[in-house]
Amino acid sequence: MSANHSLILFEGDIRPLYEEIFAVFGLNFTGNTERVTGLAEIWECTNWPRKGKPRNLVHKAALYNGTWTAVLDREMTMILDQVKCAKCAAKWQIKIFGYMLESVSGSCTLSLYAPKKVRCLDIRNFEVVENFGTPLPQEDGISMAGMLDDGPMRVSRRLGFADSLFAHPDSKVVILGMEDPMRSAADVPPAAGQKKPNPAATSSAAQPARRPWWRIW
Repeated sequence: MSANHSLILFEGDIRPLYEEIFAVFGLNFTGNTERVTGLAEIWECTNWPRKGKPRNLVHKAALYNGTWTAVLDREMTMILDQVKCAKCAAKWQIKIFGYMLESVSGSCTLSLYAPKKVRCLDIRNFEVVENFGTPLPQEDGISMAGMLDDGPMRVSRRLGFADSLFAHPDSKVVILGMEDPMRSAADVPPAAGQKKPNPAATSSAAQPARRPWWRIW
């Protein structure tokens, strides 16, 4: 898989809990699912904005391998929200592991909740900004450069989930449709007869400061 993606693993089979779990992360599961095969199809279906779909919808690829339910998070937000990860892990008393990797910008995060946060390594622009907890045994032998290459995927494999499973033709990968309330009204096509809002008509002073995509605080 590309070194520009995010994966979050939920311990056990959470498929019956999709609606409740995604709600913790501020997403409304629509109940719409699609079976897909192969990375090309997965990538096409999880792209945002998705062709022919409302712009307030996002799509996640999910796969259960008997140990973890893995969710491919193209928006790269779920594992970065420590409050919501901790809340979800505590509510269902499960482990949650995940990572975000954007090797071009020298950024990656890997975190484990069991159910409290026990580990977080956060690297931004090639600098460590958080190094919480004792390194996991699965991190052994992975250098800083390695972390920004394929380190998070190696840790995930050692924990019991290989990202390559998404590409396996026999894997039962499902695309989940989600309404994302954080998508602004401007992202939703206007109804017939309505004009699309004009951003220039709104005072910039009234707009909240924009934050880097990876900041959650």
